[in-house]
Amino acid sequence: MKYLIFIIILFLFTACTPNEMDFKSDVPVESWVVEPVAERIVELPGAINLDVPFFSQAPDADWDLPWQEACEEASVILAYHYVTEKELDRDLFRQSILDLVQWEVQHFGSYEHTTIAQTAEILRGYYGFSDFEIVESPSVDDLKKELSLGHVIIAPFAGRQLGNPFYSGEGPYYHMMVIRGYDEKHFITNDVGTKRGENFIYSYDVLISAMHDWHNEDINFGEKKVIVLN
Repeated sequence: MKYLIFIIILFLFTACTPNEMDFKSDVPVESWVVEPVAERIVELPGAINLDVPFFSQAPDADWDLPWQEACEEASVILAYHYVTEKELDRDLFRQSILDLVQWEVQHFGSYEHTTIAQTAEILRGYYGFSDFEIVESPSVDDLKKELSLGHVIIAPFAGRQLGNPFYSGEGPYYHMMVIRGYDEKHFITNDVGTKRGENFIYSYDVLISAMHDWHNEDINFGEKKVIVLN
């Protein structure tokens, strides 16, 4: 009888636990080579997955401050190191978050809830990187076109609308992550909000619907904007 009860409990636990692989992309990673403008893609490929590095915003699994508020910093670091092809390991990633937090406090007065405009200023002011643009109200095809050109994307979200089962509790009220690719139904992301976030997929509808820049009153009023790094 005890054995039967154990089997039932084990079955229920397994049935209720999300399978990480259900949320992972199987699109092969691209080693991107920039092509001349005349040869750039006219017809979108069916799928693409840029080789963007990944670490979660809490690289040592410590979710105390500043790490629990470091999604913006983490996303910038990953995207910047992808486009500049600079080496990035866990130690450099961790120290870069701490350095960015200090820089933001000095320049913005705080590091929490960084807007898209402030995130762009981090790229420009901290890294001296200006080859990017802010795109407002992007469509699914807009994002896919940029990714098809090898352009990585930083995007803000109402985190609790993403429905990621690996977030702690309800998930972050405000969140930021990297969009690195797509397939026929999903965008492929590096979601820094979980250690399982590499190659994490969200449906087109969920990602576009949940996209909101920070808003001081209600995250749902936040505009849909992204940063495209060229």
